[in-house]
Amino acid sequence: MARLSRQQNEAFRALNSSIGFDWRLAPYDIAQSKAHAKMLAKCGVISDEECGELEEGLDKVGNELEKNEFTFKADDEDIHMAIERRLTEIVGPVGGKLHTARSRNDQVVTDLAMFVRGHAKTAQEKLAELMAALLACADENSDAVLPGYTHLQRAQPVYLTHHLLAYFWMFSRDSRRMRACKQSASR
Repeated sequence: MARLSRQQNEAFRALNSSIGFDWRLAPYDIAQSKAHAKMLAKCGVISDEECGELEEGLDKVGNELEKNEFTFKADDEDIHMAIERRLTEIVGPVGGKLHTARSRNDQVVTDLAMFVRGHAKTAQEKLAELMAALLACADENSDAVLPGYTHLQRAQPVYLTHHLLAYFWMFSRDSRRMRACKQSASR
């Protein structure tokens, strides 16, 4: 039951809504919700049967999201509320039990950490591919020479290999930054 008798002002609703950008957290929210359901069952808060219902329902919600068949509603303030609403539509009242023993803030922090770790890992993988391509190109062109530049003027000739390896080392530093980011999000 709402504490206020009037509906929210549209300007306030728009200010308070994060669904326009946090929809990207959906796969992470589904994954952590499944883990949370298992924990609730393991602790005896919900039955194994209820846990199974929640996991099945979350799979359905995840499939709808993945296939762009999920319908967002005006009252879906954020991705967590949208998923919980749809889950409850699918599995009924047991869907409301999923929120037991966790706060929305915990969900947001966990989803964001999972998001950062996932994207940092992807960035590292893409950087590794790029670095391998640079090494291969440098190896294939070990004798190629090109004009070097300083102060926007031609300078001493340099090997293409040296030029490519300068980028290799820059990307190597970026990869270390992504590893640090991933580690930081894992704490």
